[in-house]
Amino acid sequence: MSEARYRIMFSYRMRSVGFLCIHCFDTLDKQIVTIPIYSSYEGIDVHHETFKKLPELLQKTLLEEKQKLDAGFYSIRTWNIENLG
Repeated sequence: MSEARYRIMFSYRMRSVGFLCIHCFDTLDKQIVTIPIYSSYEGIDVHHETFKKLPELLQKTLLEEKQKLDAGFYSIRTWNIENLG
């Protein structure tokens, strides 16, 4: 089984504009990617244009990790190198 293309590193919320900034590592291109996604207090809005415009593999990763993202698991406040797996 191959490694996922994108691995979430950490996130932080921009409350004043309703966005969640997610920092991921692109394992294929070996670069860090920052994604601002619309996220209300209820969680990431997967029907918002900011989500729909992302590459399919990145959408898949975010959907798989949505529950953790919404719960704050990847928050920069609690970030730890062990979160990378």
